[in-house]
Amino acid sequence: MKQRGQVVIDKILDTADNLFYKQGYSNTGINQIIEEADIAKASLYKHFETKTDLLIAYVQRTHELWFTRLEATINKVEDPKEKLLAIFDHHTQRQEIRQFGGCPFIKVNDEAGTDDSRFLAEIQATKIHSKEFIRMLVQNSGHKKILSDEELAETIYVMLEGSIVTASVFKRADEIQSAKKIIEKLI
Repeated sequence: MKQRGQVVIDKILDTADNLFYKQGYSNTGINQIIEEADIAKASLYKHFETKTDLLIAYVQRTHELWFTRLEATINKVEDPKEKLLAIFDHHTQRQEIRQFGGCPFIKVNDEAGTDDSRFLAEIQATKIHSKEFIRMLVQNSGHKKILSDEELAETIYVMLEGSIVTASVFKRADEIQSAKKIIEKLI
């Protein structure tokens, strides 16, 4: 059973997740989060001194949930090469669920800017973690070695990131699946 404080934190972060993703960080005010989370103003400020503190917690939590879901998807696949391709299917599914709204980390990064080094470090950590995960899968894949492990990992990362952005622009998964087909030829 969750402690009362954790329940409040979860309500705040659930609300922030929904609002930051759908309407943007800049368009979301603290008062709206308080109202929609149905909490007292003092409760929010007890856990998050500033909107930036809330943003950092949102990024950390979103990253944690994102990686847990990604790992669960990958762990269902046995073939090491197919694990690389499953990344694209996972991101296709996530974009469909989020109605092709794009990457939550890129969205808040574009809006929040780089005024706070703590925030920028969190965003960078999410992307570094993604690259490292892909690199580990590449090293274990037994791919064709058309590219080095490092080159293939970087290619997958860049194609994945680019295809997610493009999918958010055109509101369809075609670009993510096209990137998957290209990577399939390289592995």
